[in-house]
Amino acid sequence: MSSAGVDSRSALRGLETPGFMRFLILHYHIFKNAGTTLENLLQKNFPQTFARFEGDGRDAQLSAAELLAFVREHPELQAISSHHLRYPRPCAPGFVFFDLLFLRDPIDRLGSIYTFFQQDAPTGDPLSRLAHESDLRGFFVELLEKHPHIANNPQVNMLAGDGAYTRPPGPADLARATQTMLDAALLGVVDCFLESLVAGQYFWHPAFPNLDIAAAPANVASARGSTLAGRRAEVERACGPRLYRELAGLNELDLELVRRARAEVARRFHLVPRHAKRLQALMEEVRRLGGGDLTGDSGLPRSGSTSAFWRALTQTAFHRPR
Repeated sequence: MSSAGVDSRSALRGLETPGFMRFLILHYHIFKNAGTTLENLLQKNFPQTFARFEGDGRDAQLSAAELLAFVREHPELQAISSHHLRYPRPCAPGFVFFDLLFLRDPIDRLGSIYTFFQQDAPTGDPLSRLAHESDLRGFFVELLEKHPHIANNPQVNMLAGDGAYTRPPGPADLARATQTMLDAALLGVVDCFLESLVAGQYFWHPAFPNLDIAAAPANVASARGSTLAGRRAEVERACGPRLYRELAGLNELDLELVRRARAEVARRFHLVPRHAKRLQALMEEVRRLGGGDLTGDSGLPRSGSTSAFWRALTQTAFHRPR
């Protein structure tokens, strides 16, 4: 396991005392879901007390028990990011864990995966090799033929259980994934990135009163200022109607999960006092940092709390499953 960013802990052993509650941020880093931007944000806020918690290979999985052992070994930590940590969120006496979870439109995410590998230097990774040898359509054909764990509702699969792909996710998995999503301390959706952060900063203020949520986008794979609708249309043109329908069908549950997540982000965002002014101030600060019109990682669309999209979400009735 790697633990990049961990400093000496000897001076902080005294923090582990009876009655002391440790507040820790856990970033569940889903590949191509604005994760690099979020990692940079955490590093900026916690330069000496941030760490990455990763397994030994791309497909590694780390449990809550392993995470608890890690944070007990490093009592100075306040924020952790991991590609390999799996739900459920840890629960232990003396700890309060604030999970940070961002989801993304699944078609947009798959397109970003292709662009990322194609733009990056070739490696021995099978997806890297495939992206360099194929056009976008060929990439998706191969994913559907041989990589169902990537092409078939991967976000529902991750949130519903331990992340291992053993069968196609179904309605019961969507219900479990929805509950995990709704329970996330800071929930975000990539195509409403800044709104997600505005809500998160407000509701985390009692625990993290100095949290700075302004960060320039990092690891951007798509064109700056592009829209979600435009990127999806590009994928559809490249795939053709039949392949695109098949791809969308394999991600029907992910599409629904993200729709529900947008509704929950909108609910939280509109509970924030002066949310429109806070959003405008954050947008201006991101532009100042060099983010242009982007709202996060991998070519995110422009934000706008008064858009028809946001008005529609505020009118969406959605209830937690029981």
